[in-house]
Amino acid sequence: MSWLGRLLGREPADDDALQDPAAATIRFGRYSDNNKSIYQMECWYQAEALFKEKRYNESVAAFFNYLTDKQEDNVHFEPEGNGFRFELMQGSKRVHGACDGSHITARVPLVRMSNPSAAVMRRMLELNYGLLYSRTAMDDDKVISMIFDSPLESANPNKLYYGLKELATKADRQDDMLVADFRSLEEIGTQHIERLPPRELEIKYRYFRYWISDTLDQAAALNADTFSGGIAYLLLNLLYRIDYLIAPEARLLSELEKINALYWTPKEETPIVERNHMMQEAFRKLLDLSPEDFAASVYRARATFAIAGLPKAEKVKEVVENSNRDAYLYIENQHPELALTLNEYGMSYNQYTFSMPQVVTDCYHLYMMVRHAGYFAELGWTKPLYHSTGNQFDKVAIQRKITQLLARHREKFPNLRIDMARLRFDDLYWFGVSFSEQIVNFNLDLRRTS
Repeated sequence: MSWLGRLLGREPADDDALQDPAAATIRFGRYSDNNKSIYQMECWYQAEALFKEKRYNESVAAFFNYLTDKQEDNVHFEPEGNGFRFELMQGSKRVHGACDGSHITARVPLVRMSNPSAAVMRRMLELNYGLLYSRTAMDDDKVISMIFDSPLESANPNKLYYGLKELATKADRQDDMLVADFRSLEEIGTQHIERLPPRELEIKYRYFRYWISDTLDQAAALNADTFSGGIAYLLLNLLYRIDYLIAPEARLLSELEKINALYWTPKEETPIVERNHMMQEAFRKLLDLSPEDFAASVYRARATFAIAGLPKAEKVKEVVENSNRDAYLYIENQHPELALTLNEYGMSYNQYTFSMPQVVTDCYHLYMMVRHAGYFAELGWTKPLYHSTGNQFDKVAIQRKITQLLARHREKFPNLRIDMARLRFDDLYWFGVSFSEQIVNFNLDLRRTS
């Protein structure tokens, strides 16, 4: 077998223990690249070793095998003459790259500027100022692109990773913002985006509006001063729930991030009551989003890089345990819905803020399947894990899914354990507390490799 065949061999596919066949194509949440298998991690070390030996083409091939997510089908790499060609997917953008044997170049078309615009060029200059590895440029066809390039002999795995990540993630954001801010610009290079089926889109739009309206109603029923903390939890959790269960892209994703910033950025300068008010007003504006505008921001797209940073285990644990502790105070004060929101918030905050390990994301997804069983049922999951009527859990199915997902990840994390006897099925609140506090105490020590 050639060096390319050895390095680009694919691992056997495994079954997703959380998917119902009827809903297997539905996507959730932001992409996390904190999901590399033992095989992929070995490819990274192999890429580093090959680069030190100056076997550059082989090093790059191993690097792209490290990036390849078989479920995403996000990376295409093939040799060509003395070099190679490659393609990466990141949201609404495709990164096209090639190497002629001595130099690597990667390019992402952003928009076409048919008519000259000083404001657009100023935006490009501002963007260039903040870039570390890439730059913007405009070709003779008036297409504005982002470009990364490097001599092959200096393209070590770290430089390739951070250079291509900057290129891909910045380009994915810039095209949406440019088209939204400058009507004269023409969107290009988005033909690969897969639009949602009408029924899935209708369900997501309906729940999007329902969750916002319901949360605003809950907040309005509470004293803005006395319950300022609880209202903040309601609004932030709403944002993180939409981010995961609706999986917005483009302009809607940007609007949600602005709402998040309303709370966290001016923390010292602006009282919490005022921040809550600003978030409520921003959510009310989202209720004006038409079905067409919603559809433009909710689609299926593949990704290669995460936009969130890696988590710190201590912080992840602290957020969940503090949320659960605060939630119990609301139980004692006869506000069970706020308590349930706080329990969801602890896990959802981590999922939104960090690029979580896949096993934690899978457990969070299972929790959301229980917590929002009606939403999953409408999307096509044929066996709901929880029925609100009668407060009934499908304990056998839940425990079986937990066993399956832990087994799926035990090759990488051999010490994964959940004590089923400690799971509580009294109600959604106690299930969430007992499950979340075991998740944040996972032993995520990696399996040692030779």
